[in-house]
Amino acid sequence: MKMRSITVYLLIGWSLAPITRFVNEYVFSDWDYLRFLFVIMAVDTLLGLYKAILAKDISSKGYGMVIKKIIVYSAALIATNVLVKFTINGATQIAFGWMNSVVYSAIIAREAISIFENIAVIDPKAMPKRLLKYLKDFDSFTGRPLKLKDEQTISNNKTQSK
Repeated sequence: MKMRSITVYLLIGWSLAPITRFVNEYVFSDWDYLRFLFVIMAVDTLLGLYKAILAKDISSKGYGMVIKKIIVYSAALIATNVLVKFTINGATQIAFGWMNSVVYSAIIAREAISIFENIAVIDPKAMPKRLLKYLKDFDSFTGRPLKLKDEQTISNNKTQSK
């Protein structure tokens, strides 16, 4: 390697080091988790695409949902990182120390539920109905099985918020 190349790499490294430190400290720092999230999101996206192909219902709306999901998850992960790491007078606060475990697990669980739902549509015999019912109950707002009244309330709330 030539001396000029080494100099360029060193200059780039020194100029990016403060940015990298800032991102790790104030934006997001759990890169191992992000790899797991990327894998499970990729599997969910591929299964969703396969499901759309089977249903002959491919549209750009699905890709928009992936972008929306990335934006929402990014915002949730950044907010969680800030809540877990913020300091007052230099002292890290412990009030939200539990939050990253809850938020990270909820995001992974939501992606896993979506994967299982896609599998059930692609091959209904591959997923036991009892497991799907349990997952749908887990994914409800209340954590209990949805009743017709609950479903109507949820759909009314969604239409009012638009």
